[in-house]
Amino acid sequence: MKRPVCLTPFLMLPVLAILASSSGAEAPAGAAGAPAAAAGAPGASFAEQVEAEWLSPLGLAQARGPARGVTTREDAAGACDGTKDGKWGFHTENEREPWWQVDLGDVQPLERILIFNRCDNGMAGRAARLILLLSDDGKTWRRAYQHDGKVFGGTTEGKPLAVPLDGAAARFVRVQLAGSGYLHLDEVEVYGAADATKNLALGRAADQSSVSRWSASHRGGAGPRGAA
Repeated sequence: MKRPVCLTPFLMLPVLAILASSSGAEAPAGAAGAPAAAAGAPGASFAEQVEAEWLSPLGLAQARGPARGVTTREDAAGACDGTKDGKWGFHTENEREPWWQVDLGDVQPLERILIFNRCDNGMAGRAARLILLLSDDGKTWRRAYQHDGKVFGGTTEGKPLAVPLDGAAARFVRVQLAGSGYLHLDEVEVYGAADATKNLALGRAADQSSVSRWSASHRGGAGPRGAA
């Protein structure tokens, strides 16, 4: 008697590619980044369970990989381009301690930093374990702040995270997650002690730890937001 044939993840790749190409939406995150119609949800058909599993952020990343032709610097520019719309200005891969940073050009005393969270699709909680690091040379870093785990907002609610620095001097400002996950923010603004009204990060060179399939080039202006 023949045994039923089971499709392995390797054999499912062609199916995954078709599903990925037909979907342009980033799935809402649950406890582990699973889509809303999670595999194993009550009442879900077998087809729905398979689609939910393979259309999860991990499944799509495996199928399509990072955005082609987009560098980390081009994607990172989206968080200091002056565009605040409640969506993501940059988007790293799911990795250990992902980070984004901006180069202010020279060492100078800083007054405060405003961090505008992503507000769409219930993704704001991913930034709850945020750490703020400062550096004079981009090599040696010191911790200036660690968030307490509470979800903070952005431009949509008018409640970005405000971090006072009280004159601490630095050239590089880095936002990093503790542990593993995706890092994506709307905008990061840095204000100096000399002029508390001037955003020192605006239009400055930025970089990040990786790119993802949701990354986009923001070189020369704001890139396409909300396309995924």
